[in-house]
Amino acid sequence: MSDLATIDDRGTLTLVRYLPGPIERVWAYLTDPKFLAKWFSDGIVSDTVGGDVRFDMGAFGQTTVYDPPHVLEYTWNEEDASVGPVADSVLRWELAQEANRVRLTLTHTRLPDVEVVAHCAGWHAFLERLLAFDEGRTVEPMMELYAKIKPLYVS
Repeated sequence: MSDLATIDDRGTLTLVRYLPGPIERVWAYLTDPKFLAKWFSDGIVSDTVGGDVRFDMGAFGQTTVYDPPHVLEYTWNEEDASVGPVADSVLRWELAQEANRVRLTLTHTRLPDVEVVAHCAGWHAFLERLLAFDEGRTVEPMMELYAKIKPLYVS
């Protein structure tokens, strides 16, 4: 559980992870509902700019960039975030093939200051779940993993 998110002063967090290729498989993890449900949440990600993005865990938005298999971006809204609502933040996934690995960069921008730490820990936990799923390991329950990771961001 290393590789902490970087945080800038404008409510932006960035996390980078590496997964085995091919890039198309990693793209499917981000867009195919049957894979999303294994590590993130049941839901849908529209493959059309302006289309709906909805996750059963409470987030919703609209696709703003859909460029397979390299860039996926959508608005991110949560009515019941940990401290307060999140409105019109932007989640961007970038994938780049690097030899036999795929560099995954998650950037979440325009977060309210009071939500940055919680979202750092949350995305960190979700990416740990993605790596476990990819490696065929047991995917830990989200809230248990989040509870282990959050103190890393509160110090």
